[in-house]
Amino acid sequence: MRSAPPLTFAAVDGLGFAAASGRLAVDQTARFVPSSLGPLLELLCLVAGGRLPSPITGDWLDDNGARPMIAALQNQRECWIKPGDQRMGFIRAVHNSRDEDVLFAKFLMDAQRAARDVSRLHGTTPGQLVAAMRELESNIHEHCDAPDTGVLAFRAAADAFEFVVADRGIGILKSLQRCRLFADLDDHGKAMQAALSDGTSRFGSDSRRGYGFRPIFLGLANLRGSLRFRTGDHALVIDGTSPSLATAHLAQKPFIDGFFASVRCHSGTARRGVQHD
Repeated sequence: MRSAPPLTFAAVDGLGFAAASGRLAVDQTARFVPSSLGPLLELLCLVAGGRLPSPITGDWLDDNGARPMIAALQNQRECWIKPGDQRMGFIRAVHNSRDEDVLFAKFLMDAQRAARDVSRLHGTTPGQLVAAMRELESNIHEHCDAPDTGVLAFRAAADAFEFVVADRGIGILKSLQRCRLFADLDDHGKAMQAALSDGTSRFGSDSRRGYGFRPIFLGLANLRGSLRFRTGDHALVIDGTSPSLATAHLAQKPFIDGFFASVRCHSGTARRGVQHD
């Protein structure tokens, strides 16, 4: 019996393109096995935006331990943490808790502890990656115009630590167009390249504000990282040791609402190839 294929970003792209062109037959689609957080949450973002049918109702996604997180997301849980050897969890950018700052701080501490104790990331790396998560979460509130759709998630395993920050807001292009300097910008890919550059902000070059991606690159210094950023009809992918914009690859992808960032840091022996594109 043939084993089910892994749910990679390439598989998510294929499903998205098929759905956009009306060629996706859910009852005939192969079952996919999620093994990484990024492809799973990008798929769920497409589902939440109405751009893909639900894999749960279509029964074309194998469990592989992901069903509790999927159920918690679909049941609108504000915060969910799964303990264990492969620790994972998520938190909403907006929640109703009176102690929301305490809840968010605890979530970040859980993520940092998982990066250190489960993924065995050393030194300041766990703290820097969590700082990147915090910075990207602040972007949801400042730029997306739909913070109630925002979510942060992490997964820690022995071979890697990964996190996702996503929203279904207006996206980077519309956000930048609100600034006079970017009013004529009309390409999602170019908008993403601009936002990833230091100091670019819809508030203007004199605002000393940007989209806050520097902490990601600092956290991945001297480490193997796989990064995928999505907005509109483009993806910007970076893969390699000490990843930077100099090695970024821009490609057209199925349309996605808002902004999606997936960061995977390979720890220890797991620095060999990871399919991401």
